[in-house]
Amino acid sequence: HIVTIALDDHGQYVPAQEPEPNPELLTAFDDSPPVVVRGNLPNVYDGIYRAAYSYGMSKAMTKRLIKLLASGVDFQSRLNPSDRIEVLFSQPDGDDQASDESELLYVSATFGGTTRNFYRFQMQDGSTDYFDEDGRSAQQFLLRNPLPAGKFRSGFGARRHPILGYVRMHTGVDWSAAIGMPIIAAGNGVVEKAGWAGGYGKQIIIRHANGYETSYNHQSAFAKGIAPGVRVRQGQTIGFLGQTGLATGPHLHYELIVNGTKVDPMRVRLPVGKVLKGDDLVAFKRERGRIDDLLKQEDSDSLKVASAKIEG
Repeated sequence: HIVTIALDDHGQYVPAQEPEPNPELLTAFDDSPPVVVRGNLPNVYDGIYRAAYSYGMSKAMTKRLIKLLASGVDFQSRLNPSDRIEVLFSQPDGDDQASDESELLYVSATFGGTTRNFYRFQMQDGSTDYFDEDGRSAQQFLLRNPLPAGKFRSGFGARRHPILGYVRMHTGVDWSAAIGMPIIAAGNGVVEKAGWAGGYGKQIIIRHANGYETSYNHQSAFAKGIAPGVRVRQGQTIGFLGQTGLATGPHLHYELIVNGTKVDPMRVRLPVGKVLKGDDLVAFKRERGRIDDLLKQEDSDSLKVASAKIEG
């Protein structure tokens, strides 16, 4: 990185902060075969599911765990023997499995040498979210990858179109996976469009706060209830992967539009999520301390701690 500049509201170029490294972008163009250690380990996405189910987590709780980690974990990278997840959930049943009343209270996830810890916390307005040790929300404003099971295939920028045959701007990024894989909303918002859009095929456009929009293209089908005017939440399934429109194979063409201009979803600096302040921060620190104490009580009758290496 040499320098970053930005265009301000007055049309003047000004110095800006260096973008934060994006793990998916750093490995996006690496076509070398994965390094295999201790056998043919699965990818992170499969490994999380295997570990979660083997330690008694329910299907719904495992989906919540996937959504919680989606913003910072490359699900398609190969597992490393040092990768781990530790979870604390309440009210296990008689078989030490998650019950219908169980809540995911704490998650510690280590992937690629980076550890992230999240605590469940209910705010004064009654809403519940997960926060790191300093009270920063685990939920980003927008996810960069709305296809958790997908592999990065093509970046933003000029390229030769595979069907039309001439060079033109590729105004989004492509993620590939099997037809029918679920596509999730990158952030909270309102569905602006759900229908056919020529070469884009079956398309959904979601309007978010502050001039941000996201576009999801080449879908095979929309999720039940998805229609213009419907409110969606980050991580909610909105459609399914396909190859409708001008597409040579099944993939999601994902676009991010800011104030009417299409930008690179992998490089743009996104607004930070919620940060606790005031009374909420004080209450959160109390709850964090309570959970930390519970983590030391692995023999508790009312709680279960699951800590394991994620392996194939």
